[in-house]
Amino acid sequence: MAQLPDYYAVLGVDPTATPAEITRAWRRLVLLSHPDKRRAGDVSPVDIVLVNEARAVLSDPSRRKEFDAQYFASTSCRDVPEPKGPRIREYVSLEEFTPKPDEDEPEEYTLECRCGQDYVITVPELEDGVDVVGCPGCGEYIGVDYEVVEE
Repeated sequence: MAQLPDYYAVLGVDPTATPAEITRAWRRLVLLSHPDKRRAGDVSPVDIVLVNEARAVLSDPSRRKEFDAQYFASTSCRDVPEPKGPRIREYVSLEEFTPKPDEDEPEEYTLECRCGQDYVITVPELEDGVDVVGCPGCGEYIGVDYEVVEE
């Protein structure tokens, strides 16, 4: 099997690039290699055929999906470490949480998730420095911003 060109590297974009980012990168490279835009004696810094091929593949959703399947299955991509830990949707101040059972001596704090379930963080978790909580309903995670006050 022939080695696939790294179309993302050819265009200088991340694998998460949007179609607009791909088009911008392609335009930039086309202008760099255009004969009317270069100075006399300059050599084209890019292979325009490869640049056009990269744009054609990455701009077409079905072709990009096929390319990504092969690209991410290649040995060079397997060496890239997977992100560790949950993906945090947003960070929320502890002040936005509701203390339960009462404000004077709370045992836990809750915040309603957009799915209707509650994020819950307990006082012992806060004391242990926990700052990420998950929703039991949809599995999204949020970061909790707070300061530990020592008495």
